[in-house]
Amino acid sequence: MDIAASSVLVSDPHAAGLFERGFDRTAFPFSHTLHQSPYFTYPALLDLANRVQARPNRFHIEENDTTPGKGWSVRQPSKSLEDNLRDIADTHSFVMLKRVHEEPEYGQMLKECTDELSDLAKIDMRKHYRDGLMTILITSPHRVTPYHIDSEANLLMQIHGSKAVYIFDGNDREILPATELERFWTGDIKAATYREQLQDRAWRFDLAPGLGVQNPVIFPHWVQNGPEVSISLSINYKRVTDNTADAFRINSRMRKVGLRPKEPGQAHLVDHTKGLVYRTFRNVKHTVDQWKERAQ
Repeated sequence: MDIAASSVLVSDPHAAGLFERGFDRTAFPFSHTLHQSPYFTYPALLDLANRVQARPNRFHIEENDTTPGKGWSVRQPSKSLEDNLRDIADTHSFVMLKRVHEEPEYGQMLKECTDELSDLAKIDMRKHYRDGLMTILITSPHRVTPYHIDSEANLLMQIHGSKAVYIFDGNDREILPATELERFWTGDIKAATYREQLQDRAWRFDLAPGLGVQNPVIFPHWVQNGPEVSISLSINYKRVTDNTADAFRINSRMRKVGLRPKEPGQAHLVDHTKGLVYRTFRNVKHTVDQWKERAQ
């Protein structure tokens, strides 16, 4: 399959409308063609794993089963990357091959997908979002990916197998309280708490090869894998400027000194001002740190 000569995101009037109205605003399903690519066959993924396993921060392994509310593991894997991939049909593992767009063949896919996404969503992606990050997810049958939130807008595309993706409204403060968002945006990646009693508020998306789902920034989600090994591609796009996130960061600092800050989203001018303040202090700190390093 020549990725450069074909469409990655299936474009029709309905799909175009979903992307234009909903990208990074709400969760919605879409179709894609990457399940037809030879770069996602099992032999191709084993070759990719051999290329990345010696490089730092290019893969992550979760072993043993989990539940939506249990969270990510902090244990070191007992098996190598290659052994986990070879045995994954018979274990309870979850393997992430990270930053795969740094390999030429996958980098071309990312370029094609980003160009098409710009057209569909009517957004200059390269102006408003940082370069996409591509991650390949290989998951054992029936394994759960725990409940969490992400700081990027996400396209999750199913290549092989099936899974049910449960996505919650990140704007619902009963599901995701402002205090959890403050902790998340100040570095606590486990801040979001799964509340089983609110599970019926989730949207369920059943993914099979050729199907995908778009998940906005900080919309909580968890995943139940189907009866086969699952192979998926995740592409994350981080906003260049995010006044809401920066306002939550400022609010966290205000709350620590006893203030009761206004939640972001209630006054856009206030959010914009908080964003400017946060980015100014961050840039000043970065400059001071650089001066200290040069002086040593």
